[in-house]
Amino acid sequence: MSDSFALISLFLVALSYGATACMLTCMPLLSPILLANSATREQSLRVLLPISLGRISGYMTLSLIAYLGASMVKSFISDTELMGYLLGSITLILAGRLWFSLKASSSCCTTSPQTPQGNIALFITGALLSMSICAPVVTMMTLSATSHSLLWSLAYGAVFGLGATLLWFLFFSVVLTQILKESLIHLSHYRNVLQHAAPILLAGVGIAIFKGWIHL
Repeated sequence: MSDSFALISLFLVALSYGATACMLTCMPLLSPILLANSATREQSLRVLLPISLGRISGYMTLSLIAYLGASMVKSFISDTELMGYLLGSITLILAGRLWFSLKASSSCCTTSPQTPQGNIALFITGALLSMSICAPVVTMMTLSATSHSLLWSLAYGAVFGLGATLLWFLFFSVVLTQILKESLIHLSHYRNVLQHAAPILLAGVGIAIFKGWIHL
């Protein structure tokens, strides 16, 4: 009964965490990606689903690390400077792929059904986003470290990931996508310019993360 109560409590903590700071800090990263994909619901889901799965997998990995007590790996994860380098590098790769995919689509009559960023890169981005060690994540890792079994430890990570991702996913797939889509409609004359400006903005975000000016 205590484990079930801990799961419910952890889910509520993650839900509040995903509805506040996580949304705001992810906006500089996700807005240019959604904008470059015309901010359509279908393309937004193709971007957000692999990122969400990456985040949930990342939280489960943190739970596993806490349960196994791997101090060296914990030190690696808690190195915010190193994680900034990794996330910044992935963001720059995404910006480059966005730019070249837009150039390619402008000279081609058909568009690819796949996201130009690539699902693997988006998944890794989501996993790296989950590696931000804050108070709610520490709570999840503490519960995992004191769990009586590996399965319960992974359950803590999965439940936390679902809670942290649920409102976050709804906000970016429904609210922000609609705002960006309406902006493109009202600024239809500048649509092409805005879509090509998005990778440049994303590259700027990547450099800022790499330099430590932005912490996600």
